[in-house]
Amino acid sequence: MDLKLLEYIVAIEDYGNITKAAEAMFITQSGLNQQLIRLEKELNTKLFYRTKRQLHPTQAGKVYITNAREILRIQKNTYSIIGDITHSMSGELTFGLSWEHGIDMFIHIFPEFVKKYPEVTVQLFERTVSQQQGMLASGRLDLAFIMLTDKDKIDLEYIHLCNEDFLLGVPRTHPLAQKYAAPPGKPLTEIDLKKFSNEKFSLMFPASTQRNIIDPLFAEAGISPNILCETSLNHALGKMVCAGLCCTIMPRSYVHNNEQGAWFYLKSRPKWEWVIAYSKKTHLSQAAQYLIQLAKQHAYEKECKWNDSSVFYN
Repeated sequence: MDLKLLEYIVAIEDYGNITKAAEAMFITQSGLNQQLIRLEKELNTKLFYRTKRQLHPTQAGKVYITNAREILRIQKNTYSIIGDITHSMSGELTFGLSWEHGIDMFIHIFPEFVKKYPEVTVQLFERTVSQQQGMLASGRLDLAFIMLTDKDKIDLEYIHLCNEDFLLGVPRTHPLAQKYAAPPGKPLTEIDLKKFSNEKFSLMFPASTQRNIIDPLFAEAGISPNILCETSLNHALGKMVCAGLCCTIMPRSYVHNNEQGAWFYLKSRPKWEWVIAYSKKTHLSQAAQYLIQLAKQHAYEKECKWNDSSVFYN
C-alpha cells in the first residue's frame, strides 16, 4: 500500500483544492492531479466532485478518506511507540493553538522543549476551538491547546491546565468605575452587569468560544448589548477600554489594570478552562508528554500571577 498516496488524498480533502494540497505536500499540481486520476481509475469511481474552485469528496471518497486517516494514524502511532522504545529524540508533532493565548503559551514553553528535543519538528496550526477539535477527531492534529467549557467538549481526552476568569472592563473615567472599581494593584471588586445596560461594548467575534460564554451573561442580565465593534483580538479589546472607547468582557490574561482601565468580577464569575486535548486513539509520545508538562507549568505560573492582586497583565 502506498502511504504517500493516502497522504495526498487526505491533503486534497483537507484543503479542498489541488493547488493548495500540492503546495502543502511538495508536489507539482499536475503530479498530484495525475495521482488522483490514477487512483480513481484503479477504484473505478470518482473520489471527488470537481468545481472550478473546490473539490468535495463523493460518498466513495468519504469512505476512502476515513480509512486513509485511520491507516495513517496507525502508522504514526506505531512509529511513535517504537520511537519511545528506542528512546528516539526525533520525530514530528502537529500542535493546534487557539488565537492569541496559543501562540503566547507556545513562545513561552518552546525554548525549553527544543533544548530537550532539538530534532523534533513541531507544526503549528492556529484554529478556532471547534476546528481544532474536528482536526483532533480526524487525526490531523496530535495535540491542541484550547480554552473551553464543559459543554464544548466532545469525545476527546482533555488534560486540565487551569481555569481563567472573564472580567468586565470599563474606562477608568466611567462614573461607576470611579465609584466602585478597585485601585490598580488591589483585589478586584464585583459588580452587576445590569448597571451597564446603556453602555457601548466591543466584544470578541460572534462564532468564538468566548462569545459562547459572554452572550449568555447579557441574556441573563436582560441586556441587548450596544456593540461598537467585534474583533478576534483580546489585545485590541483591552486597548479600546483603556482608550475610553467602550466596555468589554474578556479573559483575565489580557487585562490591563492601570490608570486608564478598570476591571470587575461579574457576580456569576464566568470562566473557561485551559486544556490540552488529544484523540483517544493517539499515542502520546515522550516528546508530546514533555510538551504537556511544560504547558502545565506555564498554566500554573499564570494562576500564581492571577492570584497575586498586584499583577494583572501578563
